[in-house]
Parts: sequence; structure tokens; C-alpha cells
Amino acid sequence: MKKLRLSSEKGFALIYLAVTLTFLLIMTGLALDGGRAYVVRAQLSKAVDGAALGAARMLNSGNPVQEATSIFRSNFPTGWMGTTSVSGPAVNVTTDNTNGVNIVHVSATAVLPTTFIALANINQVTVAAEGEAQRRMVDLVLALDVSGSIGWRWPYVRDASRAFVNAFSRDYDRVALVFYSTAAQVIDAMPASRGFDKPRVIADIPDALPGGSTSMVMGIYRAWDELRTVPSGTQSGLRVLVLFTDGASNSVPGLWDGSGTSKGYRSSDFPKNNPDPDNMTWNNPGVSGLFHTQTAVQNPSFSFTPFWSDTTTHASARWMPVQSFHSQRRSAGMPTSFQLQSGAITIDGVAQSSAVPAGRGLRNFNAAQGRYPADVWNLNNASRNLVEIIANEARNDASGDYPIRIFSIGMGELVRYNLGTRRETSESILMRVANDRRSPDFNSAQREGKYYFAQTEADVDAAFQALQAQIIRLSK
Repeated sequence: MKKLRLSSEKGFALIYLAVTLTFLLIMTGLALDGGRAYVVRAQLSKAVDGAALGAARMLNSGNPVQEATSIFRSNFPTGWMGTTSVSGPAVNVTTDNTNGVNIVHVSATAVLPTTFIALANINQVTVAAEGEAQRRMVDLVLALDVSGSIGWRWPYVRDASRAFVNAFSRDYDRVALVFYSTAAQVIDAMPASRGFDKPRVIADIPDALPGGSTSMVMGIYRAWDELRTVPSGTQSGLRVLVLFTDGASNSVPGLWDGSGTSKGYRSSDFPKNNPDPDNMTWNNPGVSGLFHTQTAVQNPSFSFTPFWSDTTTHASARWMPVQSFHSQRRSAGMPTSFQLQSGAITIDGVAQSSAVPAGRGLRNFNAAQGRYPADVWNLNNASRNLVEIIANEARNDASGDYPIRIFSIGMGELVRYNLGTRRETSESILMRVANDRRSPDFNSAQREGKYYFAQTEADVDAAFQALQAQIIRLSK
């Protein structure tokens, strides 16, 4: 009987040992296989996150699904860590019009065979991961200087502008096109609904240069107006105004005659700067008017060429208007006039309305008339003041769902010539227009933009590409 008890105890011990070892093996296998599953899931999450970001980047142009798949495969190659099958990536793009964003959702699963826990009849583990990226949609107006001074450089500007427009999504973004020279015209209006006719906008950037002078005031005004036309509640999360030029603002729109219509009175750039290979600066600048701000039709037609500091005026337009005036607009509530100088805007830290050379104030106010004389000095100062004033108003515009950002591009040597009554560069004005952080007059209370310089025509494409990259970064 004792021997039988001993045998029973040994048998029980062996059974207990077998159960214990099996349990330990299962627990060890669970730890090992669980660790492998954790590593696989971490890598899968990294792959779907990267795929979502890549797809979001390609929403403007290209193939988002193809980009997502390529990035996913690079981060999670076939058979990674012994996985036998992968489902996905599944890419889904939704539009949140309320917040002006695209949402890209990417998901994937991977099957991982087990090792030790197969003892518990668990032969595989399915691991899943999801990733999401948001991209703000863009409402953008491109205001292109098409004045005659661009000359033979136009093909470079044309091709760079077309490539820039092509970078935006025809399904999600909105793009409008404004040309300005002697007058300003909306070539392609801002769409009210989501998306834009990309082939048409690209084709509307013409092969040949339209030509004329540089009514930059009207160019930036019409561009701002187009951004405002998109109804509230449907605006994109990123609202952008892009201003391209090769020169300086030189025309003042206003009620110069009794027609009740906005017309521009312009002067050429002064004084003479050397070298000046295109002969675009003068000591005796041409002063001419009056040009309809939409059609550029000159009526009445007159011109004269005073020395740049003379107080001479023309009989057809002796006095500056009290304010600018803008007849052409599409958006409700768009301001129609602005002061010709401002004490709130600074130039190198000094009020714009201060006297030259510190500021850019008008001169020789006539109390009897209640106005300033329309001499070349005041015309030039007012045309530059108004560009900065309107840009400032656009950045302060609180009527939309989101604030407006302004970017500017200056091309060629003319934007770096010291011109005008206070010998300043158009480049410094373009920095203020964009609210570039490099400007001494940067306003931290407004949206920051950026100015890009294209030294030659060959650099225009690089400037547009740099601007495009900046907009893409902001849209994330």
C-alpha cells in the first residue's frame, strides 16, 4: 500500500508539473507574442500616420491615395516582423466646411502569426491602427502685375504663375486671378462653392504681356474684395492674398472729375537711378490721367513732365481728392474710400503721415480748398501710402471667418531702387504690405506674411515655389 501511495504521489506531481510548465510556456509565449504584437502595432501606427500626412500634402495636387500607399509601404514593408498579410491602407477624405479643413483618415490591419501561444489554440493576432491628418483648405487670390516694365521677362512670370496655380486643389481650394497695370481687372472671380476651374485659370494667364503702368492700389483692393465674396460659414481655414510686382505703386484712384466714376491719376518713377537698363526712372517723370480703374480708358486725356520736386499741377486735375474712391467691387460692405495718408501706419517706426524724409506725408495743404495740390510729389506719396493702408485694412478685416494673410513677391532691380520723395525701395513697402517679420514696422497683432525677392526673371519660379511651400506649411 505504501508503494502504491508513492506512485500516486509521483503521478500527481508529474501532472502538476506538466500543467505548470504548460501554463508557464503559455504565459511566456503571451509575453513574447504580445511584445511582438506591440512592436508591430507601433510600426503600423507610424506607417498610417505618415500616410495620412502624405495624403494631406497631396490634396492640392497629385494623387493622395497613391502617395499614402507609397509612404505606408515604405514604413511597413511586406512581411515586416513576420506578418503574413496586410489590409490597407484605406484612405478616406472628408470635408469640414464649418471649420474650412480637409480631414484625411487612414487605417490598416496586419496579421501576425503566433509562436508559443499557439499552444492555447491562438494561431494569429490581428493588429489594427488608424491615423488622421487635417489640412486647411485655401481661398487664394493671385494679383499679378502685368505692366509694360516686365517686358521680355513675362514668359518667366507667366510660367511660374501657372505652375503656382496648378499646385492647388481643383476640388477643395478656391483660386481667383486679378491683373493690374493701368487699371485692375478680375480675370477669374473667386468661386462661391468649393473648388475652382484650374485649367481655365491657368489658361487665363496669357502668353503675351498685357502692358500698362502699375496701379498697385487697385490691384490689392480688387484682390481683397474677391476674398470677401466667399460667404461666411463656407470660407477656407486659410485666406491668402498674393501680390506680385516688378516695380512700385504709381497711381491714385479717386473722384478726379465730375463723372462719379473712379479714375486713376499716375506718375512715373523718380528720380533717375543708375544703372537703369530698362529706362524706368526719370528726373522729369511723366504725369498722366485720367484712367478708368476698370477699363484703363483715358478720359480726359492729358499729361505733362515736371521736374520731380516741382509744385506744378495740371489744369485738368489741380487738387488731390480728399480720399481715394473705388467704384468696382463685389463684396457686401467693402469699403469704397480711404484716407491718402495715415498716422496709424508707420514707416521705419515713424507715422506715414509725417513729413518727408521721415514719413511720406503730403505737402502744401490748401485750407481754402481743403485739399492738397495734385503735384507729382503728392501723387507719388499717396499712391504708396494707399497700398500700405489697404493692406493694413485687409489684414484687420474681421468680417470673415478667418483673418487674411498677405504675401508679396518683388522681381528685378527696380524694386530695390531708392525712389520717391523719401528715397525708399518698393521692397520695403512690399515687406510692410505682407507684414513680414523682417520689416521694422512688423505688426504682431496681425497675421504674419512674407515677402519674397526674385533678383532676376530666372528666380521668379523659385520665389513662387518658396511661397507655395510656406502656404502648405500653414495649411497643416
